Amino acid sequence: MVIVTAAEPPPGQTYDFDYSKRYLYRANVAIISAGLTLSTSFLAVRVFTKARLLHKFGWDDVSIILAWLFALGTQACSLYGYRHGGMGLHLWNLPPEVYESYIKVVFTAAIIYVPALALAKISLIILYYRILCQEHYQRWTLYALAFIVSSYSIALIFAFIFGCQPVHKAWSLSVTGSCIDQYALYVATAVMNIITDIALIIVPVPTVIGLNMPTVQKIGLLFMFMVGCATLVTGIIRLITLIPFLNSSDPTHAIGWPDLWINIEANFIIICPCLPFLRHLLRRYAPRWIGEHSSLARRYMQNYAYNYTRESTRGRRKEGLTQLQDEIELAENLGSVHSGVRIVKEIQWEITTEETDAHEPGPEKVMKRHSTISGGV
Repeated sequence: MVIVTAAEPPPGQTYDFDYSKRYLYRANVAIISAGLTLSTSFLAVRVFTKARLLHKFGWDDVSIILAWLFALGTQACSLYGYRHGGMGLHLWNLPPEVYESYIKVVFTAAIIYVPALALAKISLIILYYRILCQEHYQRWTLYALAFIVSSYSIALIFAFIFGCQPVHKAWSLSVTGSCIDQYALYVATAVMNIITDIALIIVPVPTVIGLNMPTVQKIGLLFMFMVGCATLVTGIIRLITLIPFLNSSDPTHAIGWPDLWINIEANFIIICPCLPFLRHLLRRYAPRWIGEHSSLARRYMQNYAYNYTRESTRGRRKEGLTQLQDEIELAENLGSVHSGVRIVKEIQWEITTEETDAHEPGPEKVMKRHSTISGGV
């Protein structure tokens, strides 16, 4: 019986057509199941909070929703690859047609994952633009970042799609032709995402440091912004696991670890930007979970709604006043209420009385007497 497989087994290895043991299959399924549950839940929290509670649904939310759709597609490719594309199995145990299915899955996932990463970053950039832009250099920095992310993402998508001549050479083993260096493409994707993640972490630092607030609160704000870019860690790990995979002569088996970290990152890019909005939801419906009384929560939402209405009626915010500063100021005021501190204002009224001196001859002379009354509220 002649056995036709995609490759010959290396010395010391034999054919094994038991496909029940796929390398890291269960781990990837667990990551995808848990990750999609969490990312979808946090995305729903963000959309509900922004649309219903804060009335601030914007393009950053549209962008993160699109990123979630592409991330979902990437993980669907992973599951399909394990079930039908030979992922997790040694190359020499796969028929050529299964190996072609594997190539198609990896090809499709690579194209889908690039816009997922790009849209998640664009969402953060839009959010930064709304709450951080006080100076012209900050605006131009964000413009430049948006341009860089969009440009290299579009370039990578076109490079993946049209990297081979003819195009179907990218997934067909029987077609002759030439392809650009796929190794460079995958590494470039990981490296560019790491660089832009670092840039997005650095961008809010000058604004937060310049705020007039205690150092501890500044550190807390910086941590909040860093949570949105926590994918930097997963991106670095993904790059570390990607290099051995790209150099492997057994890619269908070696893809296990890179695929695992891609699935983790695909959910992190959704969870991290949505996580800060959980605070608003808890403040409204479960304030005690975050150490606030329900009366404080109601006052917060009333003040937030008032600020939003005032902003919409007066148009553009006055220069130097951002949403971030509004929330910080509001939080500080509410903190004073929560701690029982009252703000006392001294108001002075100046009362002028007029009297006529009847004893003076000639025209009536008017005498003015000033008195000041002080009071506190």
